[in-house]
Amino acid sequence: MKETIFNDGHGRKLIVRVNRSNIQIHTEEKQILDYRFYLDSDEILHYLKEQAIKIWKSFRPKEADSFGADYADFYDKATDNNGYLEYRDEMLIFGSPSKETTLLFQFNKRKMESFIYDMESWFCL
Repeated sequence: MKETIFNDGHGRKLIVRVNRSNIQIHTEEKQILDYRFYLDSDEILHYLKEQAIKIWKSFRPKEADSFGADYADFYDKATDNNGYLEYRDEMLIFGSPSKETTLLFQFNKRKMESFIYDMESWFCL
């Protein structure tokens, strides 16, 4: 598993963990249910796209066309809860599936395709 840490201008950190089948976003600590990360730069977005292309050879950003492609939420089996992701006011807003985990969000290929599609249209990546 590959791990990279990103910082925003407000002292917040996001940990991106990449394995062969998904890309996970974590915090440093448990107990955080609502987490906001400011996009002071598009560095993390470029990194996410780069990693997605590496692990999913047929990765192509495209608009969400189903609930499975919508990155607004994901189901975490370990906690039996949903996690949430929203983009608003130049920040990523995460809702962790549980205060017992550092996991904020997990992308599969299709959710990442629609996320990058939207980020490209908003940020001209």
